[in-house]
Amino acid sequence: MTAERAPAWRRPAWLRAIRLVESWLTQLVLGVAMIGVALMAGFTCYQVVMRFVVGQPSIWSEVLVRSVMIWTVYLGSAAAFREGSVIAAEVLMRNVPVALGRALQIFAGATSFVFLSILVWTGWQMVQRTAHQQLAGLEIPISWVYLALPIGGTLAALAVLVRTSELLEPGAGLHEAHVDTIS
Repeated sequence: MTAERAPAWRRPAWLRAIRLVESWLTQLVLGVAMIGVALMAGFTCYQVVMRFVVGQPSIWSEVLVRSVMIWTVYLGSAAAFREGSVIAAEVLMRNVPVALGRALQIFAGATSFVFLSILVWTGWQMVQRTAHQQLAGLEIPISWVYLALPIGGTLAALAVLVRTSELLEPGAGLHEAHVDTIS
């Protein structure tokens, strides 16, 4: 008589769908963040040329660079959380049993999720409070800049949930920092 093998665990369809959406969103925001870095470099060069070569400082470029930087950081944070590129206690993780390491990573994920939830909540309050204020130099609502907090925080929270959920799967090991790829 042959021993029957238990069927391999398979993620439920809804969880696979969430992971697919999260992966697509993370790739999208990472691409947008890269464009943001290029825009910051370009507008900063423009600003330097206008100020020191032409002698006519631009009134809008510095504000635009700062606004793009805010968006770039908050969008890029989703990819950083997904990849595990945020602060990691790798020395600790290498010197504890795997089960304890998983528990610590799950705790870190839960703590990050709470922090990001607070960021989303307070960011949304800031968006509402500043909806009627104009950003000097660009003459757009300053709430458009603050909108980076709830959007970036939501995307980062989704990334944390997906990454942490992977630790809860049967047979899961530790997440290695900087080893995973966004896919």
